[in-house]
Amino acid sequence: MLFLCSLLLLASCKKETVPTSASATTTTVGAVKVDNLDFAYLSSKAQITLNDNNDNLSSGVSIRMQKDSVIWMSVLPGLGIEAARLMLTQDSVYFMNRLKKEYAATDYRFLRSKLQVDVSYDVLQAILLGNYQTLGSEKVMAQDNSHHIQQQRQNLTLDYFISNLNNKLQQLNARDVNTGNTITVKYNSFAPIGQVPFAHELVAQVLQKGQVSDFTLKHSRITVSEEPLTFPFAVPTDYTRLTF
Repeated sequence: MLFLCSLLLLASCKKETVPTSASATTTTVGAVKVDNLDFAYLSSKAQITLNDNNDNLSSGVSIRMQKDSVIWMSVLPGLGIEAARLMLTQDSVYFMNRLKKEYAATDYRFLRSKLQVDVSYDVLQAILLGNYQTLGSEKVMAQDNSHHIQQQRQNLTLDYFISNLNNKLQQLNARDVNTGNTITVKYNSFAPIGQVPFAHELVAQVLQKGQVSDFTLKHSRITVSEEPLTFPFAVPTDYTRLTF
């Protein structure tokens, strides 16, 4: 979720602007129509909170994305001070803890081992955006005011709940079939980006080995455009590289 990345960042640290280039990518699954947010570049200012058995943490965050390529986050607790930075690409995971002067450059095996969920870049991007992905084998089940799409993707079972009212994802459940760990994400506060409804609040719960962590992401400003964004990630020479 991006939210999984935010969990790592926070743990290590112990009025919308109307865009001009947002569009909807309409996907049909049987009788189900889903309007995904389509864009080239996206930027957001948001607030993230994490609650688990050990910590209750909250921070501002700056998010930048290049669709299908890069997710970049900067955690800003206050006073313009950056506590951590994270960047995801299709095959790599990079993060810096500025408070401890540490950094890591690794791959998705690190996230999978920490979370015990078979996550990938595509899964995290879909969670962040509230988009439906047409991957894996799937079946469709009709429900009151919504459709339930269940999808099997290697070691991951995904349950999408699509509203008939706005053709948007309302809830996503991800369950690792090997570990039994689950991620439940609910999407709230829909407002248009261009002509496409977008959830400005994401509420997630991670169940891992019987322990529950709650996560909330609230966007305060989102813009999308065709203009390229930068994704700076220069590591100072005095930082220690973490090994796993």
